[in-house]
Amino acid sequence: MTEQAPTRVGLYTFAQHTSRRVAEFRWEPGRAVTLDVLDPEWGALAQDFYDNGVPAGPERVRPETGPEFMRALLQRFRMSYYKFVDESA
Repeated sequence: MTEQAPTRVGLYTFAQHTSRRVAEFRWEPGRAVTLDVLDPEWGALAQDFYDNGVPAGPERVRPETGPEFMRALLQRFRMSYYKFVDESA
């Protein structure tokens, strides 16, 4: 893919009638993707994606793939309580 890969993706929850940032993924070329979970309960989805990969059709995209993983986080998911947001500079 030639599309620019995001370098920072935040995970937000919309539960409890408010928008809250619960996790952040970061990636830099030449480095591994990192994850900071800000809320252990609501950030469990981010931890699962980091540990097991992002579902993408029949496959899972692992964080070791760097830019592909970051792009996969931004695909449309059918989730009513969560949203991944590209927060790259």
